[in-house]
Amino acid sequence: MHDSPSLSLYGAFSASHEEFLLTETPPRKWVNVHTTDPDPEGEELYAEITNIGDGQVTWRDAAGATCLLTGYDQKQIYIRDDGTNLVFCPGGEPAPQAVESTSTSYTAWETVTRGACDGLEAERRTFVPRRDAAELWTLRVTNRSDRPRRLSVFAYAMFQLTGTTPAGTGVWKDNNSEIRPDLGGVLVFNRDRSAAGLGFNGCLLSPGTIAGASGYRDFFTRSDFSLSTPRILWGWNCDNRAFRGPDCAAILQVRLELAPGETGRADFVLGRFASPEDAAALRARWSPEAIDAAAAEQRERHRIRNAAFRVETGHGPQDALINGFVKKQMLSYLVNKSGFRDNLQNDMALALCDAAPVMSNLRRAIASQNRDGSVPHGFRPWNLHHYSDKPAWLLHCVPWVLKETGDLAFLDERLPYRDGGPAGTVWEHMLRAMRHLAGDTGANGLCDQHFADWNDGLEPSEKTGARESVMVTQQLCLGLLEVAELARRRGDDAVAAECAERHAHFGKLLNEVAWDGAWYVRTLCSGGYTLGSGANPEGRIFINPQSWAVLSDTAPEGRDRLCMESLDRMLETEYGFALASPAFTAFDERIGKFSASRPYYAENGGCYNHAAGFKLVADCMLGRAEEAWRTFLKVTPGSPWNPVSNSCAEPFSFTNCYSVTPEWPGLSMYPWRTGTAGWMTMGLVEWILGARRHYDGLLVDPCLPAAIPRARIVRSFRASVYDITLERTGSRSLLLDGEPVAGPLLPPPDGKPHSVLLTL
Repeated sequence: MHDSPSLSLYGAFSASHEEFLLTETPPRKWVNVHTTDPDPEGEELYAEITNIGDGQVTWRDAAGATCLLTGYDQKQIYIRDDGTNLVFCPGGEPAPQAVESTSTSYTAWETVTRGACDGLEAERRTFVPRRDAAELWTLRVTNRSDRPRRLSVFAYAMFQLTGTTPAGTGVWKDNNSEIRPDLGGVLVFNRDRSAAGLGFNGCLLSPGTIAGASGYRDFFTRSDFSLSTPRILWGWNCDNRAFRGPDCAAILQVRLELAPGETGRADFVLGRFASPEDAAALRARWSPEAIDAAAAEQRERHRIRNAAFRVETGHGPQDALINGFVKKQMLSYLVNKSGFRDNLQNDMALALCDAAPVMSNLRRAIASQNRDGSVPHGFRPWNLHHYSDKPAWLLHCVPWVLKETGDLAFLDERLPYRDGGPAGTVWEHMLRAMRHLAGDTGANGLCDQHFADWNDGLEPSEKTGARESVMVTQQLCLGLLEVAELARRRGDDAVAAECAERHAHFGKLLNEVAWDGAWYVRTLCSGGYTLGSGANPEGRIFINPQSWAVLSDTAPEGRDRLCMESLDRMLETEYGFALASPAFTAFDERIGKFSASRPYYAENGGCYNHAAGFKLVADCMLGRAEEAWRTFLKVTPGSPWNPVSNSCAEPFSFTNCYSVTPEWPGLSMYPWRTGTAGWMTMGLVEWILGARRHYDGLLVDPCLPAAIPRARIVRSFRASVYDITLERTGSRSLLLDGEPVAGPLLPPPDGKPHSVLLTL
């Protein structure tokens, strides 16, 4: 454990947990994410914004065409005093001028960066409205000096306009810009033939009057192409020149004249358009008044979502992450991608706070299934690689969403198949997935691994032979348990019996061919090689088969704890839990891409946090409270094991992984875009604190560690809100509204608020 500087070196969460206020320079740029509401039938926008104002922006349409509007380091706002030629940015960078009192307010609905320079106070707000695929910038400048000021505001965005078609093929760029004073901005068109008909065009517009515009990066920068030394430092003004080439950009100049004490404002709209008329309509929608109203609407919607559950564990930064930010992280993941496994796992957790986008996404995902029960890797855009784990997530996700909503009628809703034919009920889709997995087996009787399974790194090489996945077989077994429970509730005794028979069959096989003496192996390869075996010098043990042996109820009593203890002993590191150990240091044809990855980084021996989420739930299922809590802490940013001064992680976002390389021990990678958020949320809310969904009501069944002697969770469940207090007193009792109940299952929700006290 590190003796680490605290978060207070950089800033603090607000008392409400709605805001993280950054007041000092972070160890790297900290990213916030803003999106439209998920809309599988319309357009969506996924936008990043950092403390200095940059970040990539991605647009997607209903069919799945996906366009990168701007990449990293490609959007900024500058302020210039036209009288003195002083130039600064609200966040202090990239312009070289020092800025005072710099701070950034990160919330779920907006990012606001403030800074002061030479008597001017600047505030930049960035957000994405709920129902329009645009990123909106508002700059306010207040003149605190005793003299009038004539200012120029320069907004800059360089457009990429590359991406993918709905079929998943690449789109390249052949860009040209047009200066449109009548639209208050610059239009950039991608004329490449691969973009034909897709409207991969980007614009930066101002609702007000512009003093000028320019259409290429090189007009704005000097020959070093650095955004820290733009020509405006030497008095350059926008010259209304358009251009053609890979670095087409939009540069807008807006002038403000401010008397002492006066505040001026400049607004900008960054978006995608299909035609100039489309761009004109986009601009017309976003007056300053409309922008402010949309910001207020986003704030209110996120506050409603945040109120769906709140926790008090006594561990401030971790509570703030769960209470104020993780719901947005899960919601944004539906907009960022549509990988079948990614979206369905996210749906399971997001259902705790926002069922509407979950059901919409779930319908779209189920309709991407093939009639044979197989499922593509991704459905918006299409990715048809055959990953073997996809159907298993359907068997896991649908039941867990229905346990939250209580809407079992969803199982009888009819949805199409990707490859045509008559539509099937959701229940039929699930049975096809189950039977596909059960029949798609290899020489040892376990599920085929195909291109890969949950572990993308297990992509084969040209010489890799057939492989069987222990993890996917375990996932199938968990799915069989879930389908059997639903079958019993539907009165389908034949399916329930089929599930029980298959679970016994695959459970027996797993313990015969995948047990290595103290843990379960990962993959059985043709030619007799076994990945994840103690016989191997590298890759001796993998985390997931141990967790999933417990989750799937296939490890007999004794083996369940033994394999988890092996996990603790061999995979826990100072920074978290490694996906595999020891890391592979040389390429092996039998393994494929995984063994070619950087050792101790990401999947190849790094601490891959998504997998730790599986482990946390397995810990709780075995009553391993201390191990579960340590896992949660090691994954969350700002813990004693992973201080942000070392990991560089945003304290308001779960991160994908931590490096264990000698060069970068503990360094975090890939914030926001990770399934870690959903599993850690379920792990804390439903397993450690125990407010867990059930078809018949809410379970109160915690697995509390010693570090949480008292906790509170306020949890919406269907029509009721439960205010639950957990307290360790030495004796167990459960009170519902002051009256004892047997528990742990509470009576069905009745639409009323309830107080619950569980003493332990």
